[in-house]
Amino acid sequence: MYKIPISKPFLTQQDFLEIKKCFDSTWISSKSPWVAKFEKKFAKKVSRTKYAISVNSGTSALFLALLALGVGPGDEVIMPSLTMIATINAVQLTGARTVLVDSVSKDDWNIDPAKIEQKINKRTKVIMPVHLYGYPCDMDRINALAKKHNLFVIEDAAEAMGSLYKGNRAGSLSDIACFSLYSNKIITTANGGMACTDNKKLYDLINKLKFFDYNTRTHFKHKLIGYNLVLSGLQAALGYSQIGSFGMRLKKRRRVFSWYKQELKDDGVKFIDSPKKDNPNYWFPAIIAKKQPVKRVIEKALSKHRIEFREFFLPVHRQPVYKKLFSGEKYPIADYFFERGLLLPSHFDLSLKEVKYICKVIKSALKLAS
Repeated sequence: MYKIPISKPFLTQQDFLEIKKCFDSTWISSKSPWVAKFEKKFAKKVSRTKYAISVNSGTSALFLALLALGVGPGDEVIMPSLTMIATINAVQLTGARTVLVDSVSKDDWNIDPAKIEQKINKRTKVIMPVHLYGYPCDMDRINALAKKHNLFVIEDAAEAMGSLYKGNRAGSLSDIACFSLYSNKIITTANGGMACTDNKKLYDLINKLKFFDYNTRTHFKHKLIGYNLVLSGLQAALGYSQIGSFGMRLKKRRRVFSWYKQELKDDGVKFIDSPKKDNPNYWFPAIIAKKQPVKRVIEKALSKHRIEFREFFLPVHRQPVYKKLFSGEKYPIADYFFERGLLLPSHFDLSLKEVKYICKVIKSALKLAS
């Protein structure tokens, strides 16, 4: 369908052989030793936390993280409006109330710590920042707010595998962090997620919640309402293999971003720069049209040349399913990014030649729009 797809998984023969080992062992369920191996390796190499718990999706990871922290009806969770719908879905599943916060500025699409503090009240229990498109949030200020008001912090790090905040990995900066392992992520298990923490009690509780509160002593006697949100051994084998080349995969994403930035210098679109102390993974290169109508011109040109792209996430307050819930609320900076932002192709196999071609198409469109 597309001459250049926005994303595709990087799958190797080594990945296949690891899956085959699991297959041949017949240990293919969530009880497979590959699950434990994958979790241990992910915690060490990716999140840099003491523990990692695999689940069937990033949404499930967020949901279980909220449950483990005791979030439920009567509580409030603060999160950004500019995020993928999975973030709010996880909150709504707990019965808690979602409180939205706008982005920082037209130069920073992440949640604004100053606006977070304005929304904190006695019902607030969790702040849930999202490292949007791999750019780390201002975690020092967010954690300081949480400490001041005795709140928990859950990082939605679904898109931020390998991103650095002041030298520390996204996913190691909160009570619990949640990753997605969907096929467009740097490491994939086709579908899947991870909840990561340094807290042993939270680790044990999430493990109980994710699979019916099974235990070794009384297998079919349950003290908690648990769920069936596990990752299979076959999926874990794929993830376990891919972590072996994580550094290489991460390096390529950053290189692809640098190609785009060089080719589209001062051409009617801008990139969001991260603070020098940070190093995003640049999950997808994101461009912001300097004038709103220009975005549509670029979209038409990319479509004509069969180059896949994505708009920014539709802000939560504008989602049809949640529109009534946030009726009358305004988040102008989130709207600004949605109305002007586009995500461009990025994956391991993308070549410099293809990036130059994409940029040539964009530059031609910008000339027409000028």
